[in-house]
Amino acid sequence: MWKIEKIVSKGDYDYAVVFKHPTATKHGYVLEHRIVIENSLGRLLNPNEVVHHKNGDRKDNRLENLKVMKRKEHCSKHGLKQGRLWVVLKCPECAKIFEKPKNKSFLQQGTSYTTCSPQCRGRFSRKMQLQGITIELERAISGNLVSKYRKYSTTIPSKPLTMGCVEAIRPQSGMAKRWSSQQA
Repeated sequence: MWKIEKIVSKGDYDYAVVFKHPTATKHGYVLEHRIVIENSLGRLLNPNEVVHHKNGDRKDNRLENLKVMKRKEHCSKHGLKQGRLWVVLKCPECAKIFEKPKNKSFLQQGTSYTTCSPQCRGRFSRKMQLQGITIELERAISGNLVSKYRKYSTTIPSKPLTMGCVEAIRPQSGMAKRWSSQQA
């Protein structure tokens, strides 16, 4: 289907030079693994499809090392390995300690603080509007971030649990694990 004129190694990936490919750059570069898969499938990859390297080596573009995946599935697969950044915050209004994913906090959203609830956000915002930024409010804002950490998913795949005549599909909790091991 696609004739590769030459292979160019750039960074973590190898690129194939295929000038007539619809997604080629102006220099004709297309990721080699995409060309290998498209030639194997006999069609272009959909915008929602990505190519996963099974052994993790991004330059190993042998067909047996490549797998087509949906974009969301691929992100989820790599996200479980890398974990997700979380932050521990102290509410500037009520001083409650709480956790949030980093991307849901002021660190990613372009604001100067994150509160524990919409009610606290409203109260704190009104204080700032009425009083301006006082030393007390500035201290509360600067103490908003307590720490950052990475949380890894330890989700157990869903298993059917049979309890009487009711069958429920859900992740096993600690109690359910003990119950199912006692029943076995």
